[in-house]
Amino acid sequence: MKLKKIGALVLAGTMILSSLTACSQKTAEESSSGDAATTTTEEATTSSDGTLTTDNITITMMYSGTATENDFETQVLPKLVQEAFPNITLEVTKLPDDQYYTALKTKLASGEAPDIILLQPKYAGANSIISLAQAGYLEPLTELKAVELGGEAARESYRYGNDVYGIGSGATMLGTYYNKDMFEANGLSVPTNWDEFLNCCQVLQDAGIQPIVMGDKDMYVMQFGLYQIAANQVYADNAAFDDQLRTGETKFTDEGTWDKVLEMYKTLYDKGYIQNSSLGIGAQQAIQKFVDGEAAMTFDGSFNAAAIQASGTVEFERGYFPLPGNDAGEDLYASVAIGGGPGIYSGSKHIDEAKAILELWFDGESDIWKAYVDAGNIVATYGYGSDQVNPLFQTFVDLYNEGKSFYWCNQGWPAGTESEMEALFSEAIGGQGTTVSDIVEGMQLKFQELYTE
Repeated sequence: MKLKKIGALVLAGTMILSSLTACSQKTAEESSSGDAATTTTEEATTSSDGTLTTDNITITMMYSGTATENDFETQVLPKLVQEAFPNITLEVTKLPDDQYYTALKTKLASGEAPDIILLQPKYAGANSIISLAQAGYLEPLTELKAVELGGEAARESYRYGNDVYGIGSGATMLGTYYNKDMFEANGLSVPTNWDEFLNCCQVLQDAGIQPIVMGDKDMYVMQFGLYQIAANQVYADNAAFDDQLRTGETKFTDEGTWDKVLEMYKTLYDKGYIQNSSLGIGAQQAIQKFVDGEAAMTFDGSFNAAAIQASGTVEFERGYFPLPGNDAGEDLYASVAIGGGPGIYSGSKHIDEAKAILELWFDGESDIWKAYVDAGNIVATYGYGSDQVNPLFQTFVDLYNEGKSFYWCNQGWPAGTESEMEALFSEAIGGQGTTVSDIVEGMQLKFQELYTE
């Protein structure tokens, strides 16, 4: 699954970042302390516009993905919604990604879009919140408690102008999987800055161990390392870098930004810390080499945790840490992306009721929330399930909760910018003479070509 289809990567390693429930004769604000697990239609939260209807109604919802046995969205959610709101029937359609984008575009154009739709954060995908909010297709959700409790990163991922239009339903991490046994045998601990990381690589190389394996034949995996470094070298200094790209205040060619990120990553290839044959093997082959103990580390996402932890030809304990792209003495930042989440069609005839469903869904304690967590597709950061975080991901969750993480860069760029970066970086490590200056200039030109306000 390619990184540029970022919203589709909300799998076993994802974290949920939104919440709340409510009660019918109260305002949304007053209801926040209610017991969501026992909420009924008569007690349900209302929006600020009034009480919920008592008429029998049908609310429609459309999501992307493939429905599986006991699928949460298509089977579990509708049942639990009707238990909480007996007069509301939730009808859910789930389509493969490409079909979803096509169907959504057609339905929005005809004014017949579902009440609840799946959105992608920022500029990511054909159903990005920026493009749909600009076109007036989305209902603001700013006042919902779910939005407030989701955290600043989730709010910013679904913000357009002064309003928030979606609920970040999860996040995935990019990090560095490592062989704990190899580290221990060579007296190494988890590095906390870039110099320490380079030292780890050198110690492993001197011991005859390949430090890092990557499958760059599938060029999208180059983003796995680059975005971790960028979180520390670009966004930690200027969180608004991508916003300013669109105003012309910043450029990819600005000295000390993306040129530094690319130079740092290229160093890993120049020194042989990433194997010289990386352009000749694919992503799955690289995972297998790591699993078989042929390298000490690999850069990958939480979405591939199951494959990374599969049995190989040797047994060893796995660990996972954020690639420390920070300078010594500077704070460490992680690369954590908010995934796709629900929004409400502005033309819906049942906006208040749709809001009440979202509040209950993401309240942290309702039966809907518990079922969502138990489905195994999220790592809860609050409420039920929040004490069951996979130890592999704990550091990332902690950094996210401390505000020390940044979204994946391609969420802030028009689709195609990251592909230009990958192609040019591939030339650079492939010995074709392409320089870091060529890469950042190419990224800037591609951004300007693709970006339209």
